[in-house]
Amino acid sequence: MSADVPDLTEPADPALNGLIRALTADGTAAELAARPAALAMFRDSRRRPRHRRFAVSMGTAAAVVVLAGGISAAYAAALPSPVQHIAYSMLGSIGVPDTHRVMPSPGSSSGPRGLAATSPPASSARGSAPPRSSAPASSAPASPRCPCPASQPGPGVASTLVLTTAQAQIPADGGAVLSGRLAAGSRPVAGVRVRLYERPAGTSDWWEAASGVTDGSGDVTLTVPGLISNAAFRLADPKGAVSAPVLITVIPQVFLDVTPGLLPGRDRLTVLAPFADPGDVVVLQERSGGVWHRVAAHVLGPDDRAFFSVLIPAAGDAEYRVVLPRTIAHGRSVSSPVPIPV
Repeated sequence: MSADVPDLTEPADPALNGLIRALTADGTAAELAARPAALAMFRDSRRRPRHRRFAVSMGTAAAVVVLAGGISAAYAAALPSPVQHIAYSMLGSIGVPDTHRVMPSPGSSSGPRGLAATSPPASSARGSAPPRSSAPASSAPASPRCPCPASQPGPGVASTLVLTTAQAQIPADGGAVLSGRLAAGSRPVAGVRVRLYERPAGTSDWWEAASGVTDGSGDVTLTVPGLISNAAFRLADPKGAVSAPVLITVIPQVFLDVTPGLLPGRDRLTVLAPFADPGDVVVLQERSGGVWHRVAAHVLGPDDRAFFSVLIPAAGDAEYRVVLPRTIAHGRSVSSPVPIPV
């Protein structure tokens, strides 16, 4: 216990400061009328055995203050509740009662004056708490730190993105047109910039290919021009929603041309596939009895060309075509038929 008596003219505790002001104030007529009985109780308590010692720093000093002015207010529990409780904690042994606490009604989570019975948030300790709203939490305005547009879904409502295309196969070097839709539950989300990411066939990395802003229906249309290889696409919004991937297959054009051969009785067929890859195999087929049969196969060179030599038919016409089989980079492609006259 401390042996020093604190300076009671400027106590560190605001509640204690209030106690001292209340106890040193002039008594009311009702309080002064009860003064003789209070003093008698105090004298009687001094003659009873003491079961508890008070620290000189608080108990003795506070008792002197009580005797100086407002003891009857403390005995009558007429002080404000926080101040009365402090008086009780220091002077309960001489008969000062504790404050009467208001308890929440059964089944209620609210305490006095409708405030929550749990500890208040830290912000309420620095000032009055903001007014409570009866609106659900999901309708509360977004935090100022959130840069999301007002049409973004509220907390707990997940965004969904759907990506589709009307043409899953396009000519090589053509444009892929994709349609996206952003919604929160069943509600379309407008005014949000979404980004289209592309992963070319044979790679594992995604990179941004296009972006656009959703319209009033939550829809957006995005175009990727000059696509020359198969690619997967997906759409993403600023909050992390991602659509399922959509695969676009490109079909390289294959051209077949016939020219006189270098040897008598033979013609030369030249294959050109400008958007295929060097090293791709091209297959020459001949129509016979209404069915296409494999004749030969060659590999495209660095100039995207391959050559075949065929016999000129002795009677009737022959008909040929070239097939570029499907690879990881492109879809299957077939040239137009080329007749070989007699």
